[in-house]
Amino acid sequence: MASILSYLGVFAMGELLALTAFMIIRRYIAAEAAFKKPDVETLKGVLERLVLFIGLIADLGTVLVMFGALKLGTRLHDEKDKKISNNYFLIGNLFSVLVAMVDLLICQNLLAQ
Repeated sequence: MASILSYLGVFAMGELLALTAFMIIRRYIAAEAAFKKPDVETLKGVLERLVLFIGLIADLGTVLVMFGALKLGTRLHDEKDKKISNNYFLIGNLFSVLVAMVDLLICQNLLAQ
């Protein structure tokens, strides 16, 4: 039970870091307000990182392939009317994977002690 709480705690701290970092990314890359109200996009990001985190904990590296396919599939629509560049989405997606991987490494080190 303690290990589950450790995983949840690390994930929660990682999410606080991620949400703070995304405020900075939005400010400098997307030219949007740094402090926006959490919306469905924010919740989707948390869910994405949770799925990645659980998949990596379960040693299912294919979750990264699934993540990439889902992200590509949802971005195939016409982007001509969008003001936000693909760089914004690429950086966000890579950062989401990075957060999930760092959370996993922290958990593995905590539980190894």
